[in-house]
Amino acid sequence: MPRGQFITVFTLGFATAIALLSVAVGAAIFWSGEASAWAYVILQAHEVPNNWLEPAYMGLFVAGTGLFLAYWVVRIEQSIVGWAADRTIAKLNREYNEVAQRYGQDKADEFIKQRASALFERERFDLFGRDDLTRAMAAAGVRIPTKP
Repeated sequence: MPRGQFITVFTLGFATAIALLSVAVGAAIFWSGEASAWAYVILQAHEVPNNWLEPAYMGLFVAGTGLFLAYWVVRIEQSIVGWAADRTIAKLNREYNEVAQRYGQDKADEFIKQRASALFERERFDLFGRDDLTRAMAAAGVRIPTKP
């Protein structure tokens, strides 16, 4: 499994665990009178008004906070992945332009096909449609080097 794919799957699993745990704790608070009693004692000690202190509000707050945190963990991870992909594409584009200026567009096309094929083999995409991608590359005339 490629490193980027592992990080994405790990992050999604971690975010799911956070969300499920927060929903479970929110449900436990909703059906437990003890949690609201403890909160009442703590808030009374600090003289904080507690008219909003119902199990439904507390459960929704806990579950909502966990879901919000899980959502932003995934959003941040996906923005990092997008940034890395954009950086790689920009690097390939610079290399393509340099080769096109020096040797012409035909050589640059062949170069970029070889670079894409090298990236493809380096990452060893065993999942998510590798066969479809290789058929599409073969249909486009891209030679995929085989290992000896």
